[in-house]
Amino acid sequence: MALRRSLWFGLFAVAIVLWVCPPVNADDNYAGTYQCAGLVVNGHSGRCASPPLVLYGDGTYKIWGEQGTYKIEGNWLELSESKKRGRGRLVRGRQIVFKFTYRGKRHKVTFRRHEDLEEGTAIMALAPHGALW
Repeated sequence: MALRRSLWFGLFAVAIVLWVCPPVNADDNYAGTYQCAGLVVNGHSGRCASPPLVLYGDGTYKIWGEQGTYKIEGNWLELSESKKRGRGRLVRGRQIVFKFTYRGKRHKVTFRRHEDLEEGTAIMALAPHGALW
């Protein structure tokens, strides 16, 4: 009888916790500014002149004057208004890689998350091995 009562109490406690705690939005983990870090066209590296991709915590994004909503499913990022880039692959939470064909050429564009430093953060420069100061 005591075991049955504690089981019901445990189930009730779990139900209350699940009901009270708000769901975590996966998009919040990816919200931020992503700078273009690499461009490869038909196997050749090029200069990446793309403006940053900005993912907002409310599920909207902005890039190239394009604005819309984004959706994350597994390791894939889907931009609602993107017509040529398609889906981007999320890599280790800090990079987004788009692979697409545009005007007959294969493109790979890599965006890397830009972390803003908080005020008062110290930046240390390390000398290469063997370098003298």
